[in-house]
Amino acid sequence: MADNTTDVVIWLDLSVRRRYISPAIKTVLGYEVDELIGTHPLATVHPSETKAFQLILDDLAQGRIEDALAVQRYRHKKGHWVWVEASFKLTRDPRGQPTGYVAALRDVSARKATEDALRLSEERLSLALDSGSDGLWDLDLTTGEIELSSHWFDMLGYRASEIVPHINTWHDLVHRDDAERSRRLFLDHLNGSTPAYECEYRLRRKNGDYAWTLARGKVVSRDQNGQALRVVGTHIDITRRKEAELKIAHMATHDALTGLPNRALFRERLDEELATVRQQGGGFAILACDLDRFKTVNDSLGHPAGDELLRVIARRLTSVLRDVDTVARLGGDEFAIILSQTDDPRSVRAAAHRIIEVVGEPVDLCGHSASIGVSLGVALGPGASASGDQLFRHADIALYRAKKAGRNTFFFYDDGMGSEASERTLLELDLREAVLRSGFLLHYQPIVDAASRTVSAFEALMRWTHPLRGAIPPAEFIPLAEETGLIVALGTWALHEACREAASWPGDLRVAVNVSAVQFTQPGLEQVVRDALSASGLPADRLELEITESVLMSDAESVVASLHRLRDLGVRIALDDFGTGYSSLSYLRRFPFDKIKIDRSFIRDIGNEETAAIVRAIVGLGERTGATITAEGVETEEQFESVCREGCTQVQGYLFSKPLPASRVTGFVEELGRRAIESGMSVAG
Repeated sequence: MADNTTDVVIWLDLSVRRRYISPAIKTVLGYEVDELIGTHPLATVHPSETKAFQLILDDLAQGRIEDALAVQRYRHKKGHWVWVEASFKLTRDPRGQPTGYVAALRDVSARKATEDALRLSEERLSLALDSGSDGLWDLDLTTGEIELSSHWFDMLGYRASEIVPHINTWHDLVHRDDAERSRRLFLDHLNGSTPAYECEYRLRRKNGDYAWTLARGKVVSRDQNGQALRVVGTHIDITRRKEAELKIAHMATHDALTGLPNRALFRERLDEELATVRQQGGGFAILACDLDRFKTVNDSLGHPAGDELLRVIARRLTSVLRDVDTVARLGGDEFAIILSQTDDPRSVRAAAHRIIEVVGEPVDLCGHSASIGVSLGVALGPGASASGDQLFRHADIALYRAKKAGRNTFFFYDDGMGSEASERTLLELDLREAVLRSGFLLHYQPIVDAASRTVSAFEALMRWTHPLRGAIPPAEFIPLAEETGLIVALGTWALHEACREAASWPGDLRVAVNVSAVQFTQPGLEQVVRDALSASGLPADRLELEITESVLMSDAESVVASLHRLRDLGVRIALDDFGTGYSSLSYLRRFPFDKIKIDRSFIRDIGNEETAAIVRAIVGLGERTGATITAEGVETEEQFESVCREGCTQVQGYLFSKPLPASRVTGFVEELGRRAIESGMSVAG
């Protein structure tokens, strides 16, 4: 019967060798039966479909499926490709043991051509309908000619008569910095490596400016050999979105208050400086700077005056240094400077004197004349330092000496300083002892649903009370714990303690726990999370792990894989301090975070329209990725109303509460719930 059918019938043994082929093979693929007997089918299957072919056979052999149907391309003896509908079935002997596979092949080339023509028509219609005000293009790859819609010309400001409708014209309009990437992605799609073409790049407008566009396209016609013949697609003007993203990217590497480079960019510049002097010779200097009496001014005149003072100091520091130098604000009243391309201690000393002089000049703040000073620690590089971290530590030690000597002065680091017990070293010893005797506790700051003003979660925040020095700020001991590796033990304790305490909370309140980058470098983090959940009985969906962008810097691929495994446990993942790290947007593309927490620096200045636009852009990113958006550092009703207006769904900050001891969590939840009910009744009344 198989010899008389127009379909090709093939029997394959378990080694996937052809053992029987019906005569119809000559009609469909042009081969004589003897030419293919004993050969493997993959030799004639289209390369892009060999993996799917093998998966079908594997599924049949493993008993996962009984039969399968696939439309595939097979090579004709003359070299072209033939579309074939192939059905597969596993054959068995009388005892039920597999003996091979039987396949029936039917030539469906004519049907496929009809389907492709219909699909081309439908896709062009769909693109035309969906594109709206987008620019529609239709490229004939055989001639290079391209049809462009009227919206395409409007987007770039050209008249149709001013553009030669050819692919070369298109290439000429692409910004040179984007051309290679665009070309590579386009060719990847033409070659069948990607299901569609998508690329963001700049096109030159008639006025000479560049418009950021999102180009999307798809091959709608190929010849029998799989060669692309026609591509249709759209250009969408995304200039406004890109401008907002660039602002976010700038703010990720710059201090929001002063506009100076932040710690991340400072570290990047330091590494670049080290690499340059090691290759080319020469030297440079690092200055660690700490403002003297800043806290006094800030406390007496208020935070707005303190912020203005920091901006003034930033401008003054920039004014007395060269363009090649770097001035960065690391946080609070801490600044750092790289004096580039200098190996002369005398010029470094002169720069230090200029800095002390300019910082010491009085500043008019709201009608008050304020005077502060600055202490400097200087380290000359590269010296014997193996890394930027070590070099900066030397500058930090020299800064400690300057502050100890009476402030408003500077010291150069020397090897003798390294052997002295600094305050930081003593703090490290005390920190180790506190870890051994569990000398920490957790406080919890509420995260409030913006719509209902009820608590939806609490963030666990670590507290340490030193037996002699009293409360040590987390900003002081957490970085030290990370540097020394003690954060791993601290983090494990915090996870267990937070889960244990949260298990007794009412309802479905979540607890958010911060996870350090150091914890991700150590094996076993996922097991620590499992153990904490198991020991406490807390459901996994009530635990939220907060990470900052620095977590992804050392080994992003490994960390993203770990985050996916944690997500598989049912745990939620939040991106904390969004906008203050290295490359916020890239990480949103690499991992779908459940929550994005907007850094307090944005919220503090949300009354500024430019900052509000950034917040709107972040909210938009969250909506597109399905992430909850939390505004951190909300301290006033005005800020609360602003973040709600911009679309934030959760808020956190002193407006609702400072971090609370565990004993007050339940009472606070009930109190805020009552307030929300009373407020609702008042509005209804």
